[in-house]
Amino acid sequence: MAKDWFDFQEKIAQHFRSLGVKAVTNETITGVRTEHDIDVYVTSKYLGTNIKWVIEAKYRKTKVPKEKVLALRTIVDDIGADKGFIISQIGFQSGAIEATKNTNIELYTLDELIFKTKSYIQNEILETYIQRARLLEIRYFSHEKSIRKEYGLREEIYDTPKFSVAWLLLTIDLFHKSKNDLLFG
Repeated sequence: MAKDWFDFQEKIAQHFRSLGVKAVTNETITGVRTEHDIDVYVTSKYLGTNIKWVIEAKYRKTKVPKEKVLALRTIVDDIGADKGFIISQIGFQSGAIEATKNTNIELYTLDELIFKTKSYIQNEILETYIQRARLLEIRYFSHEKSIRKEYGLREEIYDTPKFSVAWLLLTIDLFHKSKNDLLFG
């Protein structure tokens, strides 16, 4: 059971790392009143501000009870964390869910966490490609038309269609615009 819990904890940490934040396991954090052993401790920066999240990994055969939520709320408060998460293998009792209302505590199974953040990861990947495409576009147009033609980067309108950088840039631009239209109407 200990190895299963450790593997579960590592999967959680790895998922947070895939979101671009620092996640360490089995961290001891000193709070105002005492030290706390944290399963997964996540840190990041947003708008120049340090962010701290405390994640409790609950690899159990029963649903997480209300007392675990109340204990995490105390730890989050004591160390001044911005948010606390309990990631459960199978879920939460109704009292646990109710104990998170109007708090900075989030409850998820690992599958729910992954599903909820999946679009975030996909959007980050797409944004990375769009930034690369913009750089490619800048580099492409920094060369004179004659050089682009000489190296086969540009085809003439009357040529047989083939792959070209100009075609690629146009495709990426159209994709990016259609994605924004879908997201923002």
